[in-house]
Amino acid sequence: MRLLPLGLIVAGACQNALDQRLAIVQETRVLAIVSQPAEAKPGASVTYGALVASPDGPVAAQPAWTMCTAPKPPTDDDAVSTACFDDGSSLVAIDPTAATVPSDACMLFGPDVPPGGFRPRDPDPTGGYYQPVRAQLPGIDLAFGFTRITCDLANAPPEVSEQYLKMYVANQDPTLAVSAPTDVAAGSEISLVASWPAAAAESYLYYDQTSQTLVTRREAMSVSWYATGGSLPVDATAVAEDDPSTSVSTTWHAPASPGPAWLWFVLRDSRGGIATQMVAVTVH
Repeated sequence: MRLLPLGLIVAGACQNALDQRLAIVQETRVLAIVSQPAEAKPGASVTYGALVASPDGPVAAQPAWTMCTAPKPPTDDDAVSTACFDDGSSLVAIDPTAATVPSDACMLFGPDVPPGGFRPRDPDPTGGYYQPVRAQLPGIDLAFGFTRITCDLANAPPEVSEQYLKMYVANQDPTLAVSAPTDVAAGSEISLVASWPAAAAESYLYYDQTSQTLVTRREAMSVSWYATGGSLPVDATAVAEDDPSTSVSTTWHAPASPGPAWLWFVLRDSRGGIATQMVAVTVH
């Protein structure tokens, strides 16, 4: 099965000309998995929700949820271990309304030394580590989301580690507002705007291993665009961490035939936080 890692995105250029088929929903699929909170300590409680879309609009059915506890070998290219695809002992069924981050998450997926001869995980570009969660609906591709886990620093001087533990603030999911009409003419060009409060792009502590010091960085943001018909010039628009912009836009070419259509907007910050919005549109 094809892997759909939905909890993370790497910010790139302002207009990423990716495969447009990702933006147009031509089959039922999971567009996003939201972890609340976006970041948690091992042993903490989290809730999960899945945004599921189809060519006919939103899908109410929720997936079966499992947490994967298999560390990813360095040789694996996917975002998760291949063991996470199999219905074996590496999967633990969870209640998405009251899940618990495993107490050994920083050992399995973080900087602590894991069992079985695996080496500690490397952090992502923001210094983060992630617990994978799997969502499965019959007849569609498996989808994986990620909860960022708060772990100790690796290979940092003791005084820096202590300062980090005292000052680091866990990531929170951003908030998203959208501007899109609900009634459009067939074949028309429609402006879509996604925006967020300036505070949604949070500042956070980052350990610079070269200088062995803590530096303050700001989250990058990215919006993925989805529609059930028509066309979109890009499937995602990103704002770099040094860009103070609080909105992005694109143009949707509405379907040529009248009927219902749906738009989805998925905002991601670079530390794994996610917010979503949906707009139902009548094309006439």
